[in-house]
Amino acid sequence: MTTYFRSSDDDSTTPYQAGTMEILRDDAVLKAGFWVATPADVPQPVEIPLPIDRTVLMLRGVMTYEVPDGPTYVIRAGDSVSFPKGTTIRLSVQEPVRQFFVDYR
Repeated sequence: MTTYFRSSDDDSTTPYQAGTMEILRDDAVLKAGFWVATPADVPQPVEIPLPIDRTVLMLRGVMTYEVPDGPTYVIRAGDSVSFPKGTTIRLSVQEPVRQFFVDYR
């Protein structure tokens, strides 16, 4: 796996403005990998309109996904959540996280 930091202006399809990403696959249809971050990396909630379908499996830690005018999901190790393209999410990190994500373009 290749580990690197990606700033928010490198890829508008990902909210991962901080932390570390490990990309397993990245092609015209699918992006998959791991994201690792701490509350210090994401000190305040980040709002992102998703231009892709996103599914997340939390491997470690605790974070919150809020959908404006919709549900709020607090996910912990073993939990998963999926959002369709066009959903706006607001995410915050409460404990250091490691998650597996799949983005379908």
